Amino acid sequence: MSYKLYTDKNENFECEVAVKNASLKGSIARLIVESDGLTLAFNGKIVGDKCVIPVKRLRGLMDENVRGNMHLEVIVEDTYFKPWESDFVVEEHTSVKVKINEQKQTSNKPVVEIKSKPVNKILPVKKVNLNMGVPLKEISMICEMFGVKKKNLKRNKRNFVNILKEYFLANPEYKKHQRTILRGLPSFMR
Repeated sequence: MSYKLYTDKNENFECEVAVKNASLKGSIARLIVESDGLTLAFNGKIVGDKCVIPVKRLRGLMDENVRGNMHLEVIVEDTYFKPWESDFVVEEHTSVKVKINEQKQTSNKPVVEIKSKPVNKILPVKKVNLNMGVPLKEISMICEMFGVKKKNLKRNKRNFVNILKEYFLANPEYKKHQRTILRGLPSFMR
């Protein structure tokens, strides 16, 4: 298992050191961290039988997921020892990960937009069950909302045609009824 070093957290490397036939007075302890093209040394102290080496956060020095080797060096009475070594990996101690799920619409209703009207309005269109036949009631309701009525149909020919186009774009399942509706229009509308 690899030793973990952190990009965003200071920590102490701690271990117990037992020295035989020598005095720890004036001894030196350091941790050497080596990866491709970079070697870092962290100095520490041995007090009693405990070795403590402060390891600074590595942000700016090593990126996350960098791997390498590290070892402990101890120098006692001018004698060099390498009593411990391990692989290491650099990680973030604290992180926030976000995964964006598919964006969902707040409404399943198609929207009809009429551009020829002076004030653009966007209307949700209620889907009609196909068993009810051609959606003439729904189309006539939308026409009334935009002021297109039987008595002024000749004057609002352009608005009516735009309503039909937008309706069939928003409701492709009724596209097969478009011809039936257009055949039912007065000849001056076609």
